[in-house]
Amino acid sequence: MSKLVGVIILLVGSMAIGVLSGNLFFRLCTNTVPPAVLTSFNKGTAHAAFITYGLGFGLCVFLWGLVAVICARFFQGKRPQAAAPLR
Repeated sequence: MSKLVGVIILLVGSMAIGVLSGNLFFRLCTNTVPPAVLTSFNKGTAHAAFITYGLGFGLCVFLWGLVAVICARFFQGKRPQAAAPLR
C-alpha cells in the first residue's frame, strides 16, 4: 500500500468521524431544545452548522493523525543488529 492510499484512507475516515459527530450533536440539540422554540428554519440551519463544524473537527483529526504519522519516524528506537555468526 502506498503512502498516498494511507493518507486518503486517513482523510476519509477522519471526515466520516467528523460528520458522525456533527449528526450526533445535532440529535442531542434537537432532543434538548423544546419543540416550541425550534422552528424548521432554525432546525435546518442548525443541522448545516453542526455538519460544517463536524467537517472542521474531521479536518483537525486528519491533521493530528498526519502529524502523528510524520513524527513517528523520529521516535523509533534503534533496530537490533544481527548477532555475529558463531565460529
